[in-house]
Amino acid sequence: MAEDREILREIWDGQIPICFRLASEEIYTLQHPEPFYLMVPRLTYFPLLSDKIQKHFSNHVKDDIVGAEMWIDYDSQPLKWHYPVGLLFDYYGSDAKLPWNVTVHFKDFPETELIHCPNKMAVQSHFMSTVKEASALKHRTQLVQSMLPRNTRNFGKGLRNINLSNSGPLIKDLWKIPVNNTSNTFLLDYISLVFL
Repeated sequence: MAEDREILREIWDGQIPICFRLASEEIYTLQHPEPFYLMVPRLTYFPLLSDKIQKHFSNHVKDDIVGAEMWIDYDSQPLKWHYPVGLLFDYYGSDAKLPWNVTVHFKDFPETELIHCPNKMAVQSHFMSTVKEASALKHRTQLVQSMLPRNTRNFGKGLRNINLSNSGPLIKDLWKIPVNNTSNTFLLDYISLVFL
């Protein structure tokens, strides 16, 4: 049990150094922008970083695309916004040198490969749906629906602000071992369900 908590802490606190570069065909100024470096939590989603990234590159793109929907690729592969950054890194960039170099785009959205992310609330909604599904499969109950509204609000707020420290009560309930589970695989099962 102590080992599981340590694994959970490693996942929870894990970060990936990422170098964001503006796509060269979208640079509208003579001077190329400096890359934007961030330590990104493994459990966050790229759209939750868009304000910081857009602010950094806004002076180097055409005025008509400032504030446009951002999308990111790695090695010409568009990255799905609805997957956690850590999962995307493990799948696409685990062999890459750190920091992980990704390319930021504000135009030519790849309609056939990605779905649009209208706002940050869509990220929260998607995440909470995933957690509800995983919780129902793990606990065979509607655990998330039965939680106090304050706990789920704190969880959503923490996700948007990339600070999940106020989500303790919800997380503790989600990570409890189901009564009928005698195996020690509950943690891996849960992680697999949430991220896949």
